[in-house]
Order: sequence, then C-alpha cells, then structure tokens
Amino acid sequence: MYNGPIYCKKPIYKHFKSKDDIIFEYFKEIIESDKNYTIESIKKAGSLENKLNSIIFSYHKYKLPINILDEAHKFYYNEWNKLQDLKNFKLKLIETTLKESMESGVLRNDINLNLISSILESVSNTFLDYEFLSKNNMTMKDAMNETITILLHGILKI
Repeated sequence: MYNGPIYCKKPIYKHFKSKDDIIFEYFKEIIESDKNYTIESIKKAGSLENKLNSIIFSYHKYKLPINILDEAHKFYYNEWNKLQDLKNFKLKLIETTLKESMESGVLRNDINLNLISSILESVSNTFLDYEFLSKNNMTMKDAMNETITILLHGILKI
C-alpha cells in the first residue's frame, strides 16, 4: 500500500488504477497480516485462553473500521467473501485448538465438539453483522471474545 503523504489523489493513483484497486489491496493487506499474525501468535501462546485470545485478537497494521464492513457487504462482494474466509479460518483454528485441549486433558472429554462448532458457525454471522455490532457498540473481535468467554466459562455464577 502507499505509505507516502496523502495531499491529493494523484500520488495514490500513480500506484493504483482505480478506487477498486485501492480497496482490493486494503482488504488483501488486512487479511494477510491478520492470518500471518494469528498463525505466529498461536505458536507462542501457552494456555488455552491465551491461544484463543491470540486467534481472536490478532494484530495487524491496518485497522478495519466497522463501517467498512457494511460497505464491503453492500458494494464489494469479493472482499466481503474474503472477510468471510478469514472468519472461517479463525473458527477452524478455534475448533482445532479446542480439540487439542480436549485431547491433552485441559477440557473435559464429554464436550461435544460438533455441537460447539455448530454453535460457533451459527453465531459467527453476528461477528460481521454491522447493525448488531454498531447497535451494541462492539467490534467483530469483541463479539468473538464474548462468545468464547461464554463457551469456556458459561453464564452461571458459581
């Protein structure tokens, strides 16, 4: 992406043919950096919660504002699908991490991973629902974190 000062459109369009090219590159950078950071950080994380947090709270140098999600959904079908792929990538990593934790004895053996996976998959559309997120003043990562917290710790006061 262009890193120089932006005073007018001319410097940007020296590097990109159109607004669509800029948007394509923006989403490509966000998704690639998010995936790379997630993969690297999960290797370093120790506990189950740290691993799940590293999947959910991945860092990348470009932030994705919530209103951009809505625009991507409405106007940029391919980029929206790439966000869906990122969401699915993270859900699969969570599922794999939970399975490994079950096998190593961190989680109970009687947990139905298929049910948890189905719940996560069903709830995951909420993670990209602009209206829900803005109404509840949440980010995609906030929604994912709350879901994982409920799954791991439940809702009962014990």
